[in-house]
Amino acid sequence: MSKVLSFDLEFEHDYKLIGIHSSLEDYRMAYFLNQSLEIQLKRYPEDLDFESQKGHFSVYEYTNRKNNIDAYLISNKFLHINDTNANSDSLFPQESRFIYLIPEKKQVDYFLKIQGLNMEEFLQQTVEKINKTFQVITAYLIDPYDLRSRDHLIF
Repeated sequence: MSKVLSFDLEFEHDYKLIGIHSSLEDYRMAYFLNQSLEIQLKRYPEDLDFESQKGHFSVYEYTNRKNNIDAYLISNKFLHINDTNANSDSLFPQESRFIYLIPEKKQVDYFLKIQGLNMEEFLQQTVEKINKTFQVITAYLIDPYDLRSRDHLIF
């Protein structure tokens, strides 16, 4: 008789998360955050790629080795365009829809993930600076444990 062992893996979410609402393109959002936060976000070599969701989400990274802080700007939306029927005489031969990295936060355009920082006062100041950034509608702290899809932010 054999026993089947099952393990429920629970990742530790030791980062802070800021949700950002803005209509800016990802590269422009990174540029304006670099100015307002005085950091240097740079495009990550690879997008977050989920084959099951057919989505690719851009990532920008900043590392501050002196203070042991890593920050990532992650897009939450991907516009998926699907050819419905190329041979069809349809008025709209393509179908488009948004795919979300964190579906329960569809209204959030970007997430700023910050690792290595646990000072609440500094985080509040960071949120205030982001809220003053050009074309940012709003920004606020999000508890990762409130998100069902939080494991999508582990990379």
